[in-house]
Amino acid sequence: MSWDVIRVVAITFVVAGHVTGGAALIPDIEAYPVSLRLPFGTFTLLVLSGYFMGPTLRKLSAGRWLHSRLARILPAYVVALLVTFLVLRIVAPIFNGEEDGPWYLPGAGDLVRNLLLVQEWTGNMHRRIDASYWTLPVQVAAFATAALLCWYWRRHWAHRFRPAVAVWGVVAVSAVSPVLSGIARVVPTATGLYFAHLFAAGAAIWLWSQRRLAGPNLAAVLSAVLGLQLFRSSEPQWLIVTCLGVMLGLMCLAARGPDWDRMLGLLRRPISWLAGISFGIYLVHQKLGYVVARVLTGMEIEPWWLRMGLVVTAIVLAAWALTVLVERPLYRLLGPSRRRQTGRRQDGDIGGRTGGGVSTTAEAGAGSGEPGGAGDTVAVTRT
Repeated sequence: MSWDVIRVVAITFVVAGHVTGGAALIPDIEAYPVSLRLPFGTFTLLVLSGYFMGPTLRKLSAGRWLHSRLARILPAYVVALLVTFLVLRIVAPIFNGEEDGPWYLPGAGDLVRNLLLVQEWTGNMHRRIDASYWTLPVQVAAFATAALLCWYWRRHWAHRFRPAVAVWGVVAVSAVSPVLSGIARVVPTATGLYFAHLFAAGAAIWLWSQRRLAGPNLAAVLSAVLGLQLFRSSEPQWLIVTCLGVMLGLMCLAARGPDWDRMLGLLRRPISWLAGISFGIYLVHQKLGYVVARVLTGMEIEPWWLRMGLVVTAIVLAAWALTVLVERPLYRLLGPSRRRQTGRRQDGDIGGRTGGGVSTTAEAGAGSGEPGGAGDTVAVTRT
C-alpha cells in the first residue's frame, strides 16, 4: 500500500495539472476558477520506474525482463494511441469549424511516428496526438538500456564496479546531456538522456533499501537529482522541486519502513484500485480529457465543479476499461510465461502493477503529464 499511495498522489497531480491548467490553454474550453499546475507527478512516476527496475531485474534474465516490460506498456499504449487518433480525426474538424483552430488534426505521419516512438524527434510539442506520450519513448529507452547494462554487468563488471558507480554514472550522463543539443536541439529529450537522473534516483533508493548503498551516498545522489531538476523546471521552480523532494522522501520511507495499510483504513481499497489503473489513467487523461471538456463546454454544463467531475469520471472509466480489456489480458497473452518466472512478480513501468499491489509508469508521465511534450529547447520542462 505504501507504493500505491505514492503512485496515486503522483497520478493525481498529473491529471489535475492538465484538467485544471492545461485545458485552460485551449481557447474553446471554459477555464475553471482553480488551477493546479505542479508538474512533479510524472517525474515521480519515472523515479518509481527506476526503483522497480532493481527488484524485477534481479529475478529474470535481462532479455525476459525487457520482454515483460514491453509487453506490459506497449499494447495498452498502441490501443490508446489509435483511439485518440481516431477521436481527433473526427472531432478536430468539428471543433475548429471552417477555419484553422486550436485543435491539431493528426495525420498518417503522426500516427506512424507515434507507433515507432520517434514522435519527440519532431521537436514540436504542439503537433502531437497526445503530448503526454513523450514518456513512452523515454520509458522504452530506459528499459532497453537497463537490460543491456544488466546483461553486460553480469558477465563482465559484477566484480569490478560497485552499483553506486553506475548510479553516479547515469546522473553524470544526464547532467551533461544538454551538450548534445549542439547536434540537434531535441537530441537530449528525444533520447531520454535528459531524464536519466530520475531513473537513477529510483535505482539509488532501491540499492539503499537493500543496504547496498550507504545513507550519505543516497543523500548525495538525491541532492544532485533535485539540483538538476531545479534548473530544468518551469515556474514555480522551488515549489515543484520541493514537492518532488517530498515524494523522494516518501519513497525512502516506503522502501525501508513498515507498510502504510493500517493507517489508510477505508481508503485502502479505493487507493489500491486507482493504483491498479494508473497507467490507463495516464494514457487517456490528457487529449481525450480535453475532448470531453470541450464537449461539456459546448453543452454549457454548469456549475464548473460538475464539469470537472464529469471530465474526471470519464477519464477514470476509460482508464478502467483500457486496463481490464486491453492491458491485463494482452499482458497475459504476450508477456513471458509465468511458469518460468520465479519469486513474487513486481512490475516497474509507469503502468502495470507491482508487488504489494502497486501499479507502476507512464507513468508517466508524463509526461506531459508531467513533463509533457518535447519543447523547442533542451532546457524546457515538460508540463
